[in-house]
Amino acid sequence: MKLSLFVLAQLFVSFGTTGHVLHHTPAERARLVEDALPNDNRVAAGRMVGGVLRLELEAREVLWYAEGKPGPAIPNYAFAEAGKPATVPGPMIRVPAGTEILATVRNRLSVPLRFRGFQDHTGTPLDTTIIAPDSTQTFRFRADVAGTYYYFARTEAPIRLLSPGSTRDAALTGAFIVDPAGAKPSSNDRVLVINVWSDTASSLGVKPEALRWQMRRETLGSANWFTITVNGLSWPHTERLSYAVGDTVHWRVINANPITHPMHLHGFYFDVDARGSLARDTMYTAAQRRKAVTEPLAAGATMAMTWVPTRPGNWLFHCHFVQHIDAALRLTAPTGPAVHDPSAHGNHAEQGMAGLVTGIHVAPAKGATLAGDPRPRRKLRLFVTQRANVYGDQPGLSYVLQEGPTAPAADSVRIPSSTIFLRHKEPTEITVINRSKQVASVHWHGIELESFYDGVGDWSGWGTRIAPAIAPGDSFVVHLTPERAGTFIYHSHTNEELQLSSGLFGTLIVLPEKGMRDTTERVFLFGIGGPHDDALPTVNGLRTPTPVEIRAGVPHRFRLINISPLETRIVRLVADSVPKEWRALAKDGADLPEAQATMRPARVVIAPGETFDFEVLRQRPESLALEVESAQTIAFRSAFRASGGARGRAPRIVTNIPVVVR
Repeated sequence: MKLSLFVLAQLFVSFGTTGHVLHHTPAERARLVEDALPNDNRVAAGRMVGGVLRLELEAREVLWYAEGKPGPAIPNYAFAEAGKPATVPGPMIRVPAGTEILATVRNRLSVPLRFRGFQDHTGTPLDTTIIAPDSTQTFRFRADVAGTYYYFARTEAPIRLLSPGSTRDAALTGAFIVDPAGAKPSSNDRVLVINVWSDTASSLGVKPEALRWQMRRETLGSANWFTITVNGLSWPHTERLSYAVGDTVHWRVINANPITHPMHLHGFYFDVDARGSLARDTMYTAAQRRKAVTEPLAAGATMAMTWVPTRPGNWLFHCHFVQHIDAALRLTAPTGPAVHDPSAHGNHAEQGMAGLVTGIHVAPAKGATLAGDPRPRRKLRLFVTQRANVYGDQPGLSYVLQEGPTAPAADSVRIPSSTIFLRHKEPTEITVINRSKQVASVHWHGIELESFYDGVGDWSGWGTRIAPAIAPGDSFVVHLTPERAGTFIYHSHTNEELQLSSGLFGTLIVLPEKGMRDTTERVFLFGIGGPHDDALPTVNGLRTPTPVEIRAGVPHRFRLINISPLETRIVRLVADSVPKEWRALAKDGADLPEAQATMRPARVVIAPGETFDFEVLRQRPESLALEVESAQTIAFRSAFRASGGARGRAPRIVTNIPVVVR
């Protein structure tokens, strides 16, 4: 017998919940639509009464201004405290461990609400409570387990309730933070909630071609708009976080949406303190913590991180999927030059990016003066070059390092770009000369350096000393002194979807201070072979990589680097399809703690913006293969979707690189 959703809502009552029905006429419901405010997650919701946190939430119909007012309004659902404005994300719950919570959730929508997240986090599966229209559910529980959690609701079919939504439900989320008992959060302890909205919206007008071209890699329907927010706002409208040199910064990042985001911090390493989900959080011990500059957050995942800014300047924290930070995501067209005009001289930071970007201002320590650049002991010249028709009718781009007294020709494209070797603690000057026809930049990904040289045009720097993007025919001098040896990347931070696909990326290896180049290393640089829809994944610039030789009985360092625009890779070292073992050495150029530098199955998932180092030691001659699994081409994925295939379910490409042990 089939029951109506209303009857199911009355039957589906979890332990500790009660329900009752409220009534509104259609005219009354129409008056309930309101403007939602962005929520910076600084103020906890509810009130303490007799040691119990009492909280009254409401789900309402709202207009969401992801680009602030007077920007476009997105019709959506959102949460609010009773008697207060609705917010995106919803009101933050923040309590010390051991707090009893008495919460009511009132559904003021015209559709049933499927709600999750209001119960303890002791390891038992989280329940789903269905709240009928005009009904209220009461939840009473004790928050005993410290961690970073969230709550959310969906209005679609229950089968899709594994993670928060991305259409009308995109804003039905809120942070739920349980602090250790007795701990008091500092002013530098912030909560960042990521929401994704993707839906049709005729009120937004005609979608610009730039957005249609940009989002084709996501294989979204041509009618869909797409925007990503941090605490309810999309860059450049997101809050600018301000700190001073020496501050200890603690963030809790909540990926409250159904899409993965590899989150990258410019200029500094951060410690990964905890990883979790809606249901549970794992706080790492000192031995379990590791450093990173890019950390992927899967759909519904959470992360706690700590970092200390040691140099002043403007910095960024953003998703490393280039589709998620491009200006084409804007619901309103930016003013100034065209978004994807290769020769445009507009402000890259303010006009060339949007979406999942947070700006950070780090002020000098009180009374400190900015030091000048150290005198370089080594000088390099790096050219941005361009050659016509490398990828069909599209040009190829590359960074070419000058070797010898003669500069490379303007059209001497190298795929992949030149590998740059620097040395730990050696002050180095790199003059970047742009001989291409496009505005260019170089971001020294993972390198700890002064903000002015970080490579984000019209943003990097401090005060009145802001670095421009590099115009065609112009140059820019970079000063850096690497603070550690390891595996890094350098790449474009301008018009990234086009320039990364066309070759503006390369390997950057920092050698030990007094060590020589490692003849046992093998570099595997993962990219995409061009900007067109049929472009295949590449390894070291090749669609069919050449075999690799290693010696038996000798440890070899495999340096794995992913700088694809969107495509996460799965890498395995196998023999006859059977996984072998390797020893983990480093992540993002930082050596792993001794307790984590262990032997493990030779398999790693590597997102764009990540690097991994592994030691491979084989004791006898044999034939192995490095399998690199990647998403299919854009054309294949689009055809698969058009034929009815589920998004993300298309067959994948596996590239086999022979590894011969001599």
